[in-house]
Amino acid sequence: MTARGMLLSYSDPVAGMVPTIVPFQYNPSEVTRVLRVAPGASGGSGLRVGAPPTETYTFKLELDALDALDKPVTGALGVGPLLAAIESMMEPGGGGLAALAGAVVSVPGGGGGAAPIPAPSLPLVILAWSPERIAPVRIDSYSAHETGFDSALQPVQATVDLSVTALRHRDLNADQTLANVMATAYQAVRTRLAVVGVAQGLELMT
Repeated sequence: MTARGMLLSYSDPVAGMVPTIVPFQYNPSEVTRVLRVAPGASGGSGLRVGAPPTETYTFKLELDALDALDKPVTGALGVGPLLAAIESMMEPGGGGLAALAGAVVSVPGGGGGAAPIPAPSLPLVILAWSPERIAPVRIDSYSAHETGFDSALQPVQATVDLSVTALRHRDLNADQTLANVMATAYQAVRTRLAVVGVAQGLELMT
């Protein structure tokens, strides 16, 4: 059985409680990874940089509800709930109660004169693509193309173009324990694979 990629979202990146899971209905046929070297330090060697490289993933998700229209949720709402679940991963506080509380306090006179609370952060999102590629990410861009609709104009077919950035320690607060653990594990796997790559280079030459 072929494994499926997925996105997991934790609305509270500090506590990291029960996640929202969006499994890929169909694994993307193509994934593009781009690493960009950070700008160099001024006045120094061209090999001196200010930070590790940034890494982005871009891929396309296919959503199709046509074979499940006889089921309660899909029959009533099409792929709308899955689209909304992905979109919520770009909302501060996951678009839930934390975001609502922040909005209420930000209203003049709201919160009964209490001290303002910090703006909620984006949810912690984990991209799980393979055992070697499980990383905390930030969704940078989302583009949904709804290509089929039912009689009530609910979307039943859609493609979603996503671009995400893999997060490193420098992108995370110290109290974001789960995210830091995931970032450490992801970089450790990359280091291990780089070592194995030396042996593989020799293997492929023979």
